[in-house]
Amino acid sequence: MTLSFLYRLRISLRPTHRSIPALVLVALLGFLGTASAQVILFVSQPASITGSYTFGPGDAAQGWGYSYDSVQVQSRLALGTSSNAGGDSLACDTNLINASAVAGKICVLYRGSCEFGVKALAAQRAGAIGCIIINHSAGVLNMGPGGAGGLVTIPVMLVSNSDGALIRQRMDSGDSVVVFMGDKTGYFLNDIGIGNGSVIRPTEFSIPTSQALNAGEYLFRLGAAVKNYGQNAQTNLSMNVKINFTNPAGLTNTVYNQNATLATLASDSTDTLRTPDFDPSAFGRGRYNIAYTISMPSGTTDQFPADNLVNQGFVINSNIISKVRLDSLGNMQSSGGIRPTDATAGPYDFGIWYYANKGSRLKVDSIRFSFVTNPGTNLLNESILGKVSQWLDLNQDGLVDAGEIVDLADGIYTYTDTSGSNSQRSVLVTDIINNTPGVILADTSVYLFSAYYAGSQTAVFTNVDPQVDYTLTRGIYQQYISPVYSGTWNPNGFGPNRVPAVSAVTSSATASVRENIQNTLEVRAFPNPVSDRLNLLVRNDGPIGVLQYSINDLSGRRVASGTETPEGAGSTLTLGVATLEPGIYHLHISNGKLARTLRFIKR
Repeated sequence: MTLSFLYRLRISLRPTHRSIPALVLVALLGFLGTASAQVILFVSQPASITGSYTFGPGDAAQGWGYSYDSVQVQSRLALGTSSNAGGDSLACDTNLINASAVAGKICVLYRGSCEFGVKALAAQRAGAIGCIIINHSAGVLNMGPGGAGGLVTIPVMLVSNSDGALIRQRMDSGDSVVVFMGDKTGYFLNDIGIGNGSVIRPTEFSIPTSQALNAGEYLFRLGAAVKNYGQNAQTNLSMNVKINFTNPAGLTNTVYNQNATLATLASDSTDTLRTPDFDPSAFGRGRYNIAYTISMPSGTTDQFPADNLVNQGFVINSNIISKVRLDSLGNMQSSGGIRPTDATAGPYDFGIWYYANKGSRLKVDSIRFSFVTNPGTNLLNESILGKVSQWLDLNQDGLVDAGEIVDLADGIYTYTDTSGSNSQRSVLVTDIINNTPGVILADTSVYLFSAYYAGSQTAVFTNVDPQVDYTLTRGIYQQYISPVYSGTWNPNGFGPNRVPAVSAVTSSATASVRENIQNTLEVRAFPNPVSDRLNLLVRNDGPIGVLQYSINDLSGRRVASGTETPEGAGSTLTLGVATLEPGIYHLHISNGKLARTLRFIKR
């Protein structure tokens, strides 16, 4: 197979959801909630603060000694008092001095001075059946267990400082504050619900206007998987789906309003309701808010209505492809980070799949990404490779096999500051074959937009958006959402609710320069990333002659050079790179008349 064929072949393909290999090792920062259960923190009394509260979890998946899947506790709150001289509520010593007041209740403690696991273990030893830790700052985060968390078998949740202050106010006033913690399934008599992952959303949060110009080019499928969490069977349930469209001038109109009904739904069961598809081509550029509302018939009250409404957004804009949320300025929204943990550091590649139905209308100019580090570290002098690749599922098995990811364009971004590692960055990409800015896509093809980190830090994470969840959407469309590479490709990445802050910035494409390459030296390097032997597939429209090559690191230092003589106008050469240090390299190759420079990654 020649290089010209590989790069000019366009396969009409939607990735299918067949056998998806499991990603075993995951590191998370800032992920809110759990995937396997409908876990809540619910204040049932007093009435003045009744409701569901956002919490930061600790779970068996992170090393705690319990799982939310099997936890249901309800009790009055009691403030824990440390046995130290100060008698604070940090619980950084081994015991609480007010064990009699805490026993059989949910213990309230404060964040600070020691590990979460140490605090929770002190509450457990005092006889508490649960533990709520109040944050010392705004927001919540994922609680690491530390060295003691594996011994903790009671549920532990972190609430924000503002929510904690509200709860403490009622406790200090003498109110009996009663809280439920855990999986709400079967807790209430009448309770139906939907969540971010159980509604169908568009396959992207944002697409350019060129992808929905005409009827049928980008249809929304709409629906939700409704679950009966309550003890009672439910009848005559209804779902309303409303879409409000806001145009660039700020005018908002309802452009879709449809209903669906469900005759009966047994306890602890789920059924999917669908409404007609929606075509945004009639309205074009702007922001779409899709509101799913489920309800019981008149006369029946849902005892936990907090999960009866799900709002989700979609944007048609001038040039951005994104699966994570964008703000009004087009900036990606993210919170917390994620990376594989099967290596001590890099390399890893994390990005988003995009099925380009009308790809020939697009040229990808740049890749945007956002990385975050642990406290005390930064990204100064670290380099990120922004990539545009195509997935050619040559054996049509729906899996990403070796050689099926073809790199089309890339660019290197190097951090020059120690601050703002969490901010959005952008890198222009260059067509690998013809060395021109950007790369034009093709119709009905599958692309990967990704950010590659090959550095040595173990504390570098790709930001993710915890507010988008494509779980049901992936099953409806039979499409992968975001892949990850760490030695091998996992096409499902960290799952449909771990979407990275990676997006593509595009412009209009008028003609494909890739289809008309004349008198050029075409070079493809594979596998990329490489461990020991780098294969070069070389093609020229005329005689190639003797090839001279040099390999430089990112600082410009030459680390290898030599000559090779290809056999014929199209052939494969092999370069030994086993002695190179892991990282990103430039390969310059020339026959004296024509030259190419491309990047490769040494694992």
